[in-house]
Amino acid sequence: AWCGQDGREVKRITQHLAQEFAILCYNGFWFAPEMDLIRHSVDYAQRDVNGVVKMELYKGNIIVQGRESPNTLYHADLASMDIENGGEAFDYNPADAQGFIRINATRLKTYAAVKAMSEEK
Repeated sequence: AWCGQDGREVKRITQHLAQEFAILCYNGFWFAPEMDLIRHSVDYAQRDVNGVVKMELYKGNIIVQGRESPNTLYHADLASMDIENGGEAFDYNPADAQGFIRINATRLKTYAAVKAMSEEK
C-alpha cells in the first residue's frame, strides 16, 4: 500500500481518471480504447487494496458504517509528533519538512514580489 506523498499523487490521478471514466460512460464509450486504458490504470492502482467496507443503503443514499483492512496507509510512527524518533523506520526526519516548506514558499514569495512591483508602476 502507498503512504505519504506517493499516495496523494496516486489518489489525485485516480480521481481524475474517475471523472474521465464517468464522462466516457455517460457518452456511451464503454468499449473505447481510452476506457480500456482507464480501467487498466485503476486496476493497477488498486492492486494492493483489500478489506471490507460495510455500507447502509437508504432512500438513494449510501452511508459508510465501517471499514477494515489488514493493510493500512496510516502508520502512527510516521503520523505522530508524540512518538520519540517518530518516522525513524521510514527514514523520515521532521526537520526535512523545513526545506520542503522553504522550497514551496519560494514561488509564493516571488509571486508576491512581482505583484508588488507591478502595483508600484
